[in-house]
Amino acid sequence: MKKYATKDLRNICLIGSQGEGMTSVAEALLFNAKVTSRLGSVGEGNTVCDYSEEEIEKKISVHLCVSFFEHNDKKINMIACPGYGDFIGEVYAALNVCDACVFVIGADTGVNPVSENLWEYLEQNKIPTVIFVNKCDKENVNVKNILSDIRERLSPQAVVTSITNATGGALNSVSDVLGQESEWKEALVEMISSCDDVLTEKFIDSKQITPGELNAVLKSALRERKIFPVLCGSALKNTGTKQLADFIAEYCPEPRVLKDDSAFSGLVYKTVNEPGMGHLNFIKIYSGTIAHGGDIYNATKNVRERIGQICFIQGKKKTDTDSAGAGELVALLKLKDTRTNDILGDEKAKAGIQQISFPEPLYKRAIIAKAKGEEEKIGNALSMSVIEDPTLHHYFDSETREIVVSGMGSVQLEIMVKKIKSRYGVEVELHKPRVPYKETLHGKIEVQGKYKKQSGGHGQYGDCWLRLEPLERNKGFEFVNKIVGGAIPKNFIPSVEKGVKDAMEQGIIAGYPVVDMRVTVFDGSYHDVDSSDMAFKIAGAMALRKGFVDCRPGILEPIVNLDVHIPELYMGTVMGDLNSRRGRVLGMDKAGKKQLIKAQVPLSEIFEYPTDLRSMTKGSGRFTMKLSHYEDCPPQIAQPLIELYQKSRAAGELEK
Repeated sequence: MKKYATKDLRNICLIGSQGEGMTSVAEALLFNAKVTSRLGSVGEGNTVCDYSEEEIEKKISVHLCVSFFEHNDKKINMIACPGYGDFIGEVYAALNVCDACVFVIGADTGVNPVSENLWEYLEQNKIPTVIFVNKCDKENVNVKNILSDIRERLSPQAVVTSITNATGGALNSVSDVLGQESEWKEALVEMISSCDDVLTEKFIDSKQITPGELNAVLKSALRERKIFPVLCGSALKNTGTKQLADFIAEYCPEPRVLKDDSAFSGLVYKTVNEPGMGHLNFIKIYSGTIAHGGDIYNATKNVRERIGQICFIQGKKKTDTDSAGAGELVALLKLKDTRTNDILGDEKAKAGIQQISFPEPLYKRAIIAKAKGEEEKIGNALSMSVIEDPTLHHYFDSETREIVVSGMGSVQLEIMVKKIKSRYGVEVELHKPRVPYKETLHGKIEVQGKYKKQSGGHGQYGDCWLRLEPLERNKGFEFVNKIVGGAIPKNFIPSVEKGVKDAMEQGIIAGYPVVDMRVTVFDGSYHDVDSSDMAFKIAGAMALRKGFVDCRPGILEPIVNLDVHIPELYMGTVMGDLNSRRGRVLGMDKAGKKQLIKAQVPLSEIFEYPTDLRSMTKGSGRFTMKLSHYEDCPPQIAQPLIELYQKSRAAGELEK
């Protein structure tokens, strides 16, 4: 296909909240450019962008989708993004490499809380944005009200540049505002003029402003985020999408590249594992040229890679090319070590290219194989899943002895489970992770542990006296040797300590590790022949178990710090919910357009919080979480844990 200079490329992404129609907008743009011969439908599962099995089944976008089309002597690379909150990582990746955004808003719903969250991200990253008001074919749509909503909740610099002739079923055409005499034109001319001193003066003096002057200022104002053009239409009726393509080609900025650098550099913004074909790396080229058969340097991994197949991506289809230049979006097949967020090029490129800052996954689930012996397969499958989606994390929790996977929400993890089964043949289940409770004591006691066994030949003999007492919270464990006069030989003291530590690790009353305790060995006895390391280890464990239960034992639960960002509208609901989770609100503050609630909540109460907060705030709430400390668990929580453990021990389900 034709090679395009950097100035003739446009890299855009389509974003919006779930159900606003990003896939349908992309479908219309591709159809108009004759990339496809018919308009695909999300409902029928035959669109260019939603082609994966899970997307067709759920009728939602799950992955970012790259495609391209040619229009008015420009090549427009387009990344359509999911709108569902679980897949926000795909949006972050796309926005990192695109140079402008088409923000899709449904005319039937207007601006919603998720839209406001996305807009906040666009503001933070200073991304030029065009707004496309989709679904103007819906009944009872009022464009003036929608524009007012956009200006009030997103930006007062939003202004209509193309308008539909009607709404609802009567919609059949769209006109350019600058080409008509109307209140829309007057507002647009005034907005454009306000962005340039010369035009401002002309506007005030009622002097003629030429279309060329208006177009030039509109182009720079869009790039500088001084104006947010609003275009109207309906993707399903393919109305207004031609004007959208015209606008992208004419006004959206050319790619951001590294200036004055002819050496190749690029960023991997997504990696996909294609069964049977290896890894496919999606790359934006920031400088120089990439060519088939050459070498590239991965500055992140400090390795060199040989370039094999270079492709332009059109949904699930690939078009081979022998080379590509600065500004292009391409995919490279079968790079050995290169993955998402790797910078390709020299140290200069590493300094000039911004990597993707993915959101922290907070929705956690323990993952187990349905069949025994497949734990290793789970690990391999999870490692591949994380490569494809950096918002998935997994780790082995040594305290709870579980593999824990974390993501952005339940739908994301549900899809991950299906992929693991279909791709790697492993059936897994998800459940709430165990809470890493701990045990401690609140009293002081002196106790004897004596182990004596005779069974022919050498016997076993170990005898020790221990003093158990609490330490301050988070002080861990202290072992003190106060033996005098050789009551226990020095070489057996470490064995006593080892027995104590082993018993602490296994737990005493509920099976959780014991913490914040000082153990002092102060007396004991031994046998010249029968004493051994093993005997004193057993004696130490026996003493601890016996004394611990009589020393006002209790369970400690982990408490986390929550920073919850929400619109003021939901303050009452969220505060009440935190209280119901045994939370303590520490303070409230203003954070931009939102309210920040600082609270401490038991970890056991927030495993569902990512989903619940999204539901309570209609997608507008977000939070961060960090372990704060451990504190005493209330009896109504602790007692069932103790009873369950003791019952399991009595039934022989647990070994000590």
